[in-house]
Amino acid sequence: MDGAGDEAMMHLRLRYHGLLLLLLLAGCASPGSMPEPPPRAEIERETLQQQQQALALRHARAFRLARVSVPLLRAALPLCPDNRRSWFGLNFHYRNHYPAEWRDAAATLYSLDEHARLRPPLPDSPAALAGLKGGDRILRVQGRALDSQQLRLEQVEQLLKRQEGAIRVEWLRDDSRFEATLEPVQLCDWPVRMSNGGPVNAFAYGSHVRIPEAMLRYAREDDELALVVAHELAHNALHHVDKQLRNLLLGSLLDLAALLSGVPSPGLAATTGVRLGSPGWELEADYQALVLMQRAGFRLEGAADFWRRLGTDFPDAIRHSRGSHPTTAERYLRMKAAIDRLQPPAADPRGL
Repeated sequence: MDGAGDEAMMHLRLRYHGLLLLLLLAGCASPGSMPEPPPRAEIERETLQQQQQALALRHARAFRLARVSVPLLRAALPLCPDNRRSWFGLNFHYRNHYPAEWRDAAATLYSLDEHARLRPPLPDSPAALAGLKGGDRILRVQGRALDSQQLRLEQVEQLLKRQEGAIRVEWLRDDSRFEATLEPVQLCDWPVRMSNGGPVNAFAYGSHVRIPEAMLRYAREDDELALVVAHELAHNALHHVDKQLRNLLLGSLLDLAALLSGVPSPGLAATTGVRLGSPGWELEADYQALVLMQRAGFRLEGAADFWRRLGTDFPDAIRHSRGSHPTTAERYLRMKAAIDRLQPPAADPRGL
């Protein structure tokens, strides 16, 4: 009897809660009369179009980043004698290279299928100089067929990176076959990668550089973007990440020693160690960035103004740093003075 009574009580509670939920839903605000929703097929077409536009914009930004980065990676060669790679300007993609929800958009936009096709090579790259164009179907690299057991597409990047001499490439365009020999260009092996979204910032990791899309939007001129990329490459060249990690480790050991001695030290020494040399390293990277830009043929004139614009758009940085970075006011003045040293005024032609 007790079990039956409990079951009846449970049903009663469920009915009560259901009625209460219906009353709450009835009292919720709802939109008024709305136009009929668009047909599902129309929504799918618009989705495809927006995805294609998003892909085209993202690839245009990646192309710009590569166009700016490659000359800087060549200019940095004296700073990376033991960390270099061969570069041929070959960048492949194919339909299943993209996430499933983006494959239809990519396939339609770039006429992709299961075969490897070339994305537009940079001007003056070995690929472009050999006559390769975006959309070419790559058949063989070094006599080995792509999209087969001989050479999977995923292996191509490593093969090209390690290749010391020229490579032979065969491709198909409009049912015509072509082949050419590509001579490599040497670059520092610090890949410069674009990341989705992110802050107006840039990051060096010792082995590579990451530039968020927000910074690509903010750095309107190529010379500004070159300054940002060169600054992060300078961090790698000057081993600042390794030095920061070493300071962090030493600080952590001091924190541990203090803790074992009965003195609470909640990461104080580790935090101090990380920040100890950071402002100086930032200024060192600023100067080295100007040197790299000059070697790579970029203009230095607007480099200092970039820091002034950053201070204008992010005024908290004008007087106050984050502990690891100098203020934008100091960086502007230091960079302006450095540019004057690197580019002394031209002599007066009148000899005055």
